[in-house]
Amino acid sequence: LKVPKSVLDTCNDSFTAADGDRQKASTQFFDCTAVMGLLCRHDNVLWLVNMTSAGERQHYALALVDILFKHLPPNWSVGILYDIACQLERSCVKWGFLSDYLPRIRFAISVFHAFGHGWACQCIYHPRKCLGFGLSDGEGCERFWHMISPLIAYLRVCGVSVS
Repeated sequence: LKVPKSVLDTCNDSFTAADGDRQKASTQFFDCTAVMGLLCRHDNVLWLVNMTSAGERQHYALALVDILFKHLPPNWSVGILYDIACQLERSCVKWGFLSDYLPRIRFAISVFHAFGHGWACQCIYHPRKCLGFGLSDGEGCERFWHMISPLIAYLRVCGVSVS
């Protein structure tokens, strides 16, 4: 990895979305606690997954990236902008996740989330410092959530009920 372990540890500790102890929706009362999406660089939704555990677990992001690569030609490379991309890349390298695709992936942190990371992490993972990202800011999901926000109240109470 290009960033020291101590910097990555600091980044990991500073994000509450990935913290399973800080629940926004109880798994006791809800089957789905949130939704995670994968959007293209033009902010079009490619896939959405229901999250069924508290906190933003990496396996949701890994599943989305895996399904993306299954639909792409084998010679394409992909840039992934994610709020905690440094942690996702760290896990991929450490545990061998996405090993078939890892040489074809460039990780970067969404522009507005970069400032919550350590300075060294910002220098390596900020999309303005990484080749291939252009002016993409990685905030398409935030814009998508804002666009569908009128639906949230209705979607909170609907879902699968298994008795």
